[in-house]
Amino acid sequence: MKKIFATTLILSSIYSSTLDLGIGVGDMSYPDYLGSNHTNRTILPFPYIDYHSKKIDIDQDGLKERLFSIDELRLRLSMSGSLPVRSSGAREGMDNLDISGEIGPAIIYELYKKDGITLKLDFPIRAVISTNFKEMRYRGYKYDPKLAIDYNFLDGYIFQFKTGGVWADSRFQNYIYGVEREFVTENRAKYKAKAGYMGYKTSIGISKKFNRVWAGASIIYYDLDGAVSKDSPLFNKNYGVYSGLFIAYLFDEKFYKNIKNLFKD
Repeated sequence: MKKIFATTLILSSIYSSTLDLGIGVGDMSYPDYLGSNHTNRTILPFPYIDYHSKKIDIDQDGLKERLFSIDELRLRLSMSGSLPVRSSGAREGMDNLDISGEIGPAIIYELYKKDGITLKLDFPIRAVISTNFKEMRYRGYKYDPKLAIDYNFLDGYIFQFKTGGVWADSRFQNYIYGVEREFVTENRAKYKAKAGYMGYKTSIGISKKFNRVWAGASIIYYDLDGAVSKDSPLFNKNYGVYSGLFIAYLFDEKFYKNIKNLFKD
């Protein structure tokens, strides 16, 4: 942990930059998986990191670095994930879905930036790793190229809109939709998924910093019509909705002074 803070502070001293750290909590609603008709709700804490310099940005979208001295082109460390769910409904009696993390590179190209509006293309590809806290397993990869619009308005409000398709390899599709022989029942046939289209994703979010508080909300809608695994016995809904509310407290100057004094000692 000390090394992480030290690296961040060193970066802050090298570049003309801004840095905000904090801690927050989010209230989220989400399905077991895309195509499931069972919805979960949970409240989780999360760290808040917002760092911007001439070469590197770190925010809720991940870590981004400018490429080849081209202002419009950036490389981003793309991250996502899903929470664990107990098998129920169509998956009753099957293995639970473990908590998973997704990580990989993404190339971002800014098409337009003016008057608070940024229009960009985002091309990420991420490996999926799941864990039950006893072992980790590689679950395949996903890629979801998208068009993104950021709009800063009304003195600090940020509106975000993203839209694009989602694809995955057969390994990931089978992790979600596959049915092995041991899990076959009278109402659940054996099924082997193949690589391909998973659905069309559209997300809308709004957030704002209020002094030392950051708050916002987001909703993600998946249109699953035409998904390659739609004929799986585990697939029973043609859309998926994820939503969340979040709030974070941002540390004040006293916090940063205490961290610097810690490294002096």
